[in-house]
Amino acid sequence: MLKSFALGFLMLYAEVLLTRITQNPYLSSDLLSASSKAKLAAIQSPTRAQQFILGRLLLAQAASQFLGIEYMAGDIEEGEFFPYLSRATHLHASISHSGDSLGVTVNPQRIGLDIESCRPKANIAKLAEFALHQDEASWVSAVPEESQERFYLLWTLREAAFKAGIREQVIRGNSLMIDGNISPAWHWASEREPSQRVSIACLAPCSMVLIHKSSL
Repeated sequence: MLKSFALGFLMLYAEVLLTRITQNPYLSSDLLSASSKAKLAAIQSPTRAQQFILGRLLLAQAASQFLGIEYMAGDIEEGEFFPYLSRATHLHASISHSGDSLGVTVNPQRIGLDIESCRPKANIAKLAEFALHQDEASWVSAVPEESQERFYLLWTLREAAFKAGIREQVIRGNSLMIDGNISPAWHWASEREPSQRVSIACLAPCSMVLIHKSSL
């Protein structure tokens, strides 16, 4: 969804539907498409299978909400890497899960979504040095009491950008930092939930609203 904002630019408005996996324990695969059922059949873990089904059902709800019509999970097909909406191919879908949380979003432009459970890490400075650019690791460690939050923010932004297809800047050693600020060549939005960080990345200016669903 595109909305106008100051100076006449357009901002991409992303609605992210979030739910708890444990609040949806009994899910049937009957409504899934043939390609989704085939992919599901290859999943050995019952927990992972539940996540897979829930992701497609929640994605159908997100599409219904965006399009203003009832969109069925049976019209979600499996692509090479990501599911897609076969009756709304102008929309892009992104799914993420971490711990007990699962989220989805759909939009006319490609948006990457990432959710991470913010579990305290024993040695966050060393982890940042291993996983992030040197500039980013320095920023994470600069304020010890904020290091956990800073790490998860950068981590989710990198993951979201990768899912959005903005890969060169996150796998080629580039830093997201400029003069001590997060200033990548793309756009992002992020929110801290009580136990998790939710971030999106996109080539267009974007904003995000989180919509919690207790169960499907």
